[in-house]
Amino acid sequence: MDLFTAPTLFVEHPGGFRRALWRTTYDVSVYDEHDRALATVGERSGPGPLSLVRATGFSGHTPFDLRVALPDGREVLGIRKSFSVRHTRVFVTDPSGVSLGSLARQGPSDIVLADGTGTPLGRLGDLAPLRVGALATRDGRRVRRDVLRLHPDLGSPARQLAIAAALAWDIVHNRGTTKPSGSAWPAG
Repeated sequence: MDLFTAPTLFVEHPGGFRRALWRTTYDVSVYDEHDRALATVGERSGPGPLSLVRATGFSGHTPFDLRVALPDGREVLGIRKSFSVRHTRVFVTDPSGVSLGSLARQGPSDIVLADGTGTPLGRLGDLAPLRVGALATRDGRRVRRDVLRLHPDLGSPARQLAIAAALAWDIVHNRGTTKPSGSAWPAG
């Protein structure tokens, strides 16, 4: 089982009050339902001079260039967003830089997936339900755990785009690094 074949993904964001206030870089870890590490998401380079902006409520409007890597360090997806204010479009690429498609916010809690030609593939909520905002503990530390349930028959590129949408939910929704997403509910 790997990132692209697991039926359920746990996307974990570092938690804690101080981390929520001063987080300036985007990083998440991905696990399966058996607590096996499947991937990490991090920025290719730090925000640089945008660090001060990232510590404010305007964090979500700054650019992000994320790298999704397997535990062995191999990159499997790229997720990029430029400066945005209202209409955010996030682009997803394979490791060689070929476009898999894009993600765009739809309403307060969903994302529209489109393939590389711009043809809509559907809404994330219909293709792979995502529950955002669970409180959990990993290695003695608090985390926010988002749970993505992938339909077994979801094919390419919709599967990769649905995973990218879950990994970058805060980015697509212009929340960035400082605004917690969803409502807190205990992880079960």
